[in-house]
Amino acid sequence: MSARRFALAFGVLTMASVGAMAADLPRKAPAPAYAPPPVSVNQWTGCYVGLNAGAVWGRMNDDWTPNPAGFPNSAQLSRVQTTGSGSLDGTGFTGGGQIGCNWQMNQLVLGAEADMQYTGLDESRDVTVLLPGVGTGSETYHEDFRSRWLSTFRGRLGWLLNPTWLIYGTGGLAVANIESTDTVLLVGGTTNTVSGSSTRAGWTVGGGVEWMFAPQWSVKAEYLYVDLGSFSTTSVNSDPTHPNTTINHDHHLTENIARVGVNYHF
Repeated sequence: MSARRFALAFGVLTMASVGAMAADLPRKAPAPAYAPPPVSVNQWTGCYVGLNAGAVWGRMNDDWTPNPAGFPNSAQLSRVQTTGSGSLDGTGFTGGGQIGCNWQMNQLVLGAEADMQYTGLDESRDVTVLLPGVGTGSETYHEDFRSRWLSTFRGRLGWLLNPTWLIYGTGGLAVANIESTDTVLLVGGTTNTVSGSSTRAGWTVGGGVEWMFAPQWSVKAEYLYVDLGSFSTTSVNSDPTHPNTTINHDHHLTENIARVGVNYHF
């Protein structure tokens, strides 16, 4: 074989060997165009602070019970009780702040939260009753109530629909201040009137949904029902010669709250 043919054959064999070796090398997968950041498996665990705002609907049930010894006229006794008793419905703005902590266990999230709210609740009613058989005689009834703040201390039990969406139920203690006034101008010009202020402890229950829209930030929508129990006041007649003409006024306030909020998680 000539030297020229030998060199040509050697070159062909060398190129074939290099191609075979390259085919046996592992191939590197192409890098993805976008790699999303990993989601923390316990991103809900920790404490948070936040703000909220919404609407509040309140109902004050008033129950008047006149003293039979001071209202010997059975018609007047029944009239005072039925006309004075009733319900006052008020609506207003609510806003405040909350602080809480969560503990995530797989899809279950346990938590505790406390909040302090402004509640712009107030309502009043006035009723004039013309009395048959008394000429131009009449009785005038006035009732009003106000509640300016509410605080709750609640547990939360939630379930993760996915790593960033949480649904939850909540319930616990509710505390609020309530002011009330009850007045009736009776036939003859005497008046029974009383004003009272009471800080009431009751209970609350509700639920909501929360979305972790960014690392350490979430927004929520929440509903709460609040029952603040009952308290009583007693009005005394303006005529000191009628010490038994008293009325017991029993008040019971409930609230419905719908609000949205934002939380920063530490």
